[in-house]
Amino acid sequence: MPAVLPKFSFPVPANKSGQAFGSAEALLAKLGGESAGQYLVGRQGMWHGGIHITEETIPWCALSTNSEAEKAFCNNQPYKGEQFVRCMADGEIVAYRVCKDYDSAAISWNNGQLHMSNSFVLVKHYIQPGDTAESGLTFYTLYMNLAPFSAYAQTEAAMTRKVVKAQNYYSSMENVTATRPVAAGMLKAGTAVTLSDKIISRASDKRQFNEVTLVAETTNAAGTALAAGTKVWTVSDRGSLASSATAPQPSWWAKCAPAYGAHSSGQFSAVLRTGVKYYLSSDDVQKGISPGKLTEGFPLSYEPDNIAQQITRATMKPGTNPPEPSGALNTFSLATLGKDVGKLKKGDRVWVVSDADYLTPSTPTASGAQPTFDGVVKPATAISISAGDSIGHLGFYELPTDNGKRSRYQVHIECLSMDDVAKFIGNPENVGTDKPAFLKFKPGLKLFDKNEAGQITASERRTKSDGIVTLAKVPVVKEGDQPKYYQIRQEGGWIASADAQLISQYALAERGFAVLNKSSASFDLIDGKLQPDNIVKEILQELEAAAKADNRPGYALNQYNYQRLLAKIDSNNDGTYSIDEYLQALNNVSYRDRLQRIIAKHPSEWYYGKDDPMWKTYLDTLTGEHSKWKTYLETFIEKMTWMKQVPGMGPAPWHMHPVTFISSIGNKNNGSLTIEMLYKVFEAIKSPAKESFLKGFVDEVNENSEAYKLDTVSRLNHFFAQVREEMGGAASPIESLNYSEDGLKQTFKYFRNNPEEAKTYSYKKTGKVITTRADEVAIANRVYSNRLGNGDVLSGDGSLYRGRGAVHLTGKSNYEGFNEYYKTQWGDSVNFVEEPVKLEEAKYCVRSAIYFWLREELFKIADEGNNGSIVDRITAKVNLHTDSYAKRRGHFERFHNDKVFEC
Repeated sequence: MPAVLPKFSFPVPANKSGQAFGSAEALLAKLGGESAGQYLVGRQGMWHGGIHITEETIPWCALSTNSEAEKAFCNNQPYKGEQFVRCMADGEIVAYRVCKDYDSAAISWNNGQLHMSNSFVLVKHYIQPGDTAESGLTFYTLYMNLAPFSAYAQTEAAMTRKVVKAQNYYSSMENVTATRPVAAGMLKAGTAVTLSDKIISRASDKRQFNEVTLVAETTNAAGTALAAGTKVWTVSDRGSLASSATAPQPSWWAKCAPAYGAHSSGQFSAVLRTGVKYYLSSDDVQKGISPGKLTEGFPLSYEPDNIAQQITRATMKPGTNPPEPSGALNTFSLATLGKDVGKLKKGDRVWVVSDADYLTPSTPTASGAQPTFDGVVKPATAISISAGDSIGHLGFYELPTDNGKRSRYQVHIECLSMDDVAKFIGNPENVGTDKPAFLKFKPGLKLFDKNEAGQITASERRTKSDGIVTLAKVPVVKEGDQPKYYQIRQEGGWIASADAQLISQYALAERGFAVLNKSSASFDLIDGKLQPDNIVKEILQELEAAAKADNRPGYALNQYNYQRLLAKIDSNNDGTYSIDEYLQALNNVSYRDRLQRIIAKHPSEWYYGKDDPMWKTYLDTLTGEHSKWKTYLETFIEKMTWMKQVPGMGPAPWHMHPVTFISSIGNKNNGSLTIEMLYKVFEAIKSPAKESFLKGFVDEVNENSEAYKLDTVSRLNHFFAQVREEMGGAASPIESLNYSEDGLKQTFKYFRNNPEEAKTYSYKKTGKVITTRADEVAIANRVYSNRLGNGDVLSGDGSLYRGRGAVHLTGKSNYEGFNEYYKTQWGDSVNFVEEPVKLEEAKYCVRSAIYFWLREELFKIADEGNNGSIVDRITAKVNLHTDSYAKRRGHFERFHNDKVFEC
């Protein structure tokens, strides 16, 4: 059986625009700002097998309802759920519970109600790095306290949309399709419209247009009044008209049977039984003009009884050219997409074949079947889900206090396994030992220095601590083609290669992961009375070991603090003690990484009921004035438990930190780009002065490889095939216009029409030596004048906005487009229109290429294969009319065949 390496995703994005975190470290640093819900032990000393993500750190994933409690908490500024919680790995949903609304899960407290959601999703995953099941692991990710169904049911009519960005509108269909379309004006962003069944496509730009009705009186972009009820035509695909719903529903809801979803009357959800073509208009259906295909299992919704949204077309005989009708008819329906495809976005409408052979309905049927609310559902057929798919949003969560309540929005995430995790982290098949990913070093190793001449010299110093670093990021001095010395930056020197231990990505035990298997008498681990001789003791022992290995000045007392607490536990000297003392030691920021690498086998609070000893031992202590807490907790346990009902789950699973564990096993190429690789990409670089530029290039990619979708070897091959051709063999971040006289006339129409100027501005040669370079400023001002948003020759725009970046931006309009995109993706206050030369700096040079790579979703094309046709498709997106298709294929083949990006 070949290796099984699922794709992985972080559970939340880095901002409300959806940009991914650049690394696990960046996400963990962000989550370090959470005030509660840390891994293994909660702030009240209770067992806590997962992590919390709340609106404190990730507010763009929170979603509000119209409840009075939420309005008070949010100061009438509800959370909009701009982004969703994402599934962390490819897998299948094996159990879930959808809370209908907060009232259905409410718990009484102090003459009032505490509102929370008991929604959860359990996703089953499998990874097998080696060739046999010996190296395999089945594990689960759990997402709890997700926003309830009612948070998504607050939608206006299904056909009501809002204009996303200002866009043209037309008074008639003829004005849309004219040779020179005649716009009547521009609709402002946010204008509410109602869709109709009248849809056309425009051949000139392959865009879809819909006749829409203005919902309310408004003004256009020029300030002209438009009455409510006015009908106009406007572009309606590629997410230009967004749903007026508060937030998109979780994508997996459409796959449930019956499906969850707030649809208009007569609208049904369905998934495709097989891949089919889609069409932008009914006319395109009849003509057979399709921009792409939807794959098997694709979710959509449609109205099967709406004749106005249906057409028929003769089925064509297979294998006939030209196609001949077979006599049978297919029905096509206007359908709403349930997720993005190509340039189209979720919520866009297209025409698809809708006969029963092609669609599997997932909406409640006429028999009256309804989706299940507030109960655990184990689907008869597991629901497939991919890494990055939407799971849901942070739900509102009220917690009791002695005198009231406190509130937040949260999702509780766990990573669990019932398999032999201890065996898995030992890398039983030794996968990856031939391609190590990390370098491990120990204290006491001899350190070397590197002098100004680049020579390695001995020193009297030795390494002070142990550590693990990503091998691809470690500078190396080679002897021949073999590493001789490695630089250990945190130690301020170099170590001999013989002293370095090179380890595989999958050797998790060598990378510091440790398994703890010590049960507890109850979920109350640190009660302030009995010394915590339970899993807390073993966690403290792990942290003590980390503190002993910490030789940093000012940190020496940490190990003694851990030793003191462990001695108190061993003394069995029970009595009143400070819970906070233990919690501070457990959550010491200096050793958080060590804590997050602990894998703990422990009873789960989602398995046991209130009468089971794990809970009852604690609940029985809540007497007298604390009895109300017992009543609350018993109700909480009844509403939240689920694990006993799910086959395959046991009472004491292994618990892993979801971000740390999954990012460690992810099939990523994260952080693997090196300067040496770039010297192979840009083979014409001769000067060592270019190294600082290349280092900036490498750092920008490595620090953001996942966010930039440059996290596999195949993606790097495709990306740099384009970058190499755009920048040339010498890695120039600015377009070269150093042409000969003939070159100018052959390349540019301007100089063919003005041959005397070609002679004036071209380079001059004496023999074979260029004695005077071409006047590149003058050339750029002429060839790019009155194009691409530039002014005339005298404006100087041509040279100011000449091609720059790793994938060249050319022309003022393209600089302006990048400028706007940059604000949403990176947020720094850089203005490339005012300072175009910034694109010559390594960081911004990279980002200019990422602009194309992400905006056009070129990484998705790259994932389809490693051949010339895929390269050509990407090239067509980058520079459709270039004459360099063959060159770009050649770059890709060289990188692929020479394994340039394989560590």
